[in-house]
Amino acid sequence: MSSKKSANILDPLYYKSVQRARYKPLINILTKWEWIKLMQLKSAYRQFREEGYIIYPEVFKGKELEQLLVACNSSLEQYTEAWDLEKPNTDFEVMRHLNNPRWHRDNQEYLTTIMEKIADPRCLGPVEQIFAGPSLFRCTSYFINHRFTSHDGGWHRDSQFMCSSDEEERRMLDQIRQSDFNDNAGIQFQIALIDNDDIEYVPYSANRHDSPEEAYIRLADNKSHNQEDGMPNAMRIPLKAGDAVIFNPYGLHRGRYHKDIPRRTLMLTYTRSTSVQFDYFSNQPWCAEPDYLNGLSPRATAYFQQFINAYHGFWESSK
Repeated sequence: MSSKKSANILDPLYYKSVQRARYKPLINILTKWEWIKLMQLKSAYRQFREEGYIIYPEVFKGKELEQLLVACNSSLEQYTEAWDLEKPNTDFEVMRHLNNPRWHRDNQEYLTTIMEKIADPRCLGPVEQIFAGPSLFRCTSYFINHRFTSHDGGWHRDSQFMCSSDEEERRMLDQIRQSDFNDNAGIQFQIALIDNDDIEYVPYSANRHDSPEEAYIRLADNKSHNQEDGMPNAMRIPLKAGDAVIFNPYGLHRGRYHKDIPRRTLMLTYTRSTSVQFDYFSNQPWCAEPDYLNGLSPRATAYFQQFINAYHGFWESSK
């Protein structure tokens, strides 16, 4: 009798061994992340809908990543100068609208670098896979660490800032969950320009309402506990420089803003091409200036022209 152990076809490890044998010729030529993607059974759309977040390794790297960091930091320096004139010795944790020429007085190439990345297929591809269709640019944000103080962000769902009561928020979340990721919802593509794990997230929380413990931390006593630790099942999202993450902002999450923990995260926000939203984020009249698109690639020019066409009337009426 042979002593060789027979395979148990009910064992998931059996299928993994079969898959590894089948793809063995590829193992030596694929990177670790390419192999992980190959073996991943859950689609990006399904993972986003169920778990609420997806990590995209090495979206940018090498010189390209370095140039993007330099461009963003240059705009941040000019923004900081303006901030300090109005609010000296105070912190801020996010800069909006890095595509505003105002923040690129000294180097037009930095503006071009940022705009090219906004329209880059490596950013648009993951977003449009979740949308299952074309996207429309919305805005840019640059998250940074504080200079003077340190604090952990407050636990929240973005929906709470759009509603006047808990009951209204629950109705809104129910509506979003019943739709195919609400047509008015944006997707935030966050690119870590330096290593960081400043984002905390509760997986699967976008698909349900708060538990009693979660509601206490997020909402109780006029939200006075929302910076407390102890959120059940929370996890940090570790990103290496060049990695990106998309997470569902209607799930429980928070950031971290410590003066001794550097943070440089570029967030690109997109909506579906059919979702035109008139507000502070989309109010970017400088995009309609005659020379604004000069120097861009044909791809980036076409992408931003769609944004200009969608919002030009709004900008004119807002003057």
